[in-house]
Amino acid sequence: MTGEMENPPADGLIPFRDGPHASSYLAPGDRPGERVVVKVLREPLDRQTRAAFDREQAALAKLRPAPIRLAERVTKLPDGRTALSAPWCAESLADRVARTGPLGVPETVAVATAVAKALATAHDAGVPHGGVHPGNVLFADGGEPVVADFGVSLRRRFGRSPAADVGFLAPETLSRGVLDAASDRYCLGAVLHFCRTGQAPFQAAPGERPEALVLRVFDAAPPELPDAPPALASLVTRLLAKEPRDRPDDEAVLAALAALREAPGEPLLVLEPPSGESPAPQRKRRGPALALAGLAGAVVVVAAVLLWPGGATSPAPPPAPVPAPASSTSAAAVRIDLDPPVDRQDHVELTWHAPPNLDFAVLVTEAGQARPTVVLAQRLTSKRITVRPDRAYCFRIQATSPRGSWQSEPRGIRDAVC
Repeated sequence: MTGEMENPPADGLIPFRDGPHASSYLAPGDRPGERVVVKVLREPLDRQTRAAFDREQAALAKLRPAPIRLAERVTKLPDGRTALSAPWCAESLADRVARTGPLGVPETVAVATAVAKALATAHDAGVPHGGVHPGNVLFADGGEPVVADFGVSLRRRFGRSPAADVGFLAPETLSRGVLDAASDRYCLGAVLHFCRTGQAPFQAAPGERPEALVLRVFDAAPPELPDAPPALASLVTRLLAKEPRDRPDDEAVLAALAALREAPGEPLLVLEPPSGESPAPQRKRRGPALALAGLAGAVVVVAAVLLWPGGATSPAPPPAPVPAPASSTSAAAVRIDLDPPVDRQDHVELTWHAPPNLDFAVLVTEAGQARPTVVLAQRLTSKRITVRPDRAYCFRIQATSPRGSWQSEPRGIRDAVC
């Protein structure tokens, strides 16, 4: 949408962030209680840049529901500058790591999966991002990661950010200004490294000159990723390859992340039932019962919407016993009370009660599903989950903190036996 803003950014707008090329403000949205971010570019856009920007936005608008945050309104101010309005996200990846410290492996893989999906979808549409870094990986209201600031037109018009982002840029971007799919995947590797360490792969040393840091990006091998599964460390190393041709393509990245989600290990998000044997939900029937697989493994799926398997689902064999979760038994018990789910046919509304300062995830087990889907809820205590109208489900809330992890008792809908 394009139009004239009668009042330039002043009254009613709250200064949010100030950057070298734009200032951001918080403003009320069109709906009650809604807030948006209004980014005002410091200089007007020339006709060629504006046309290229509009083409990128039109291509990206066709990609919903990919985890991409778009500018929903583009407004020309009376002084000729451009204002971009987008949904407000309370926290970026940079903010999250500053608040909680480096992410655990499952959350790192979850964030990486969302970013990789956003990049792959945009690349298929012919739109590279041009500069993914922890400041434009955001967490939406529902807790799911989304990627903002897509497109190279504005980056070519205003240039890259100051030296602070050198550690997240590909060698070819620094040397020749290349902004393409391969350079985006390098940025993804740098963001993955940041998730686990809180730093860029190449961090300026005290007193180090910017040009010396750039030379290290060109020549030095990236540091090994500490305390990470070998498959994750290998993926980061390959993404940070100096030569673009040596980096995996989008399909290979997504496959590697999918394998990591299903790999056994000691995740922060513990997906096994709390003790003994806990089968997946069964729908009560007058005829033979439908046997479903137990919660036998760990898989983290970032869901802006719940992804449904294609085709009909065949009954699974009876569940095998599974081990107790890896949550800390020495930590004091934490009670999590999940209210009865409110079934709205195409979605379920969940509300739970727990002590403060916990991060939550919703474990969703659908009839016929071998493993639960995990929907990150972060610090929220309610969540809307998209469901199929004709399936039974069980839900469980998992809470984590540095002291351990805990789970609620399961709740089912549609006669599910949890």
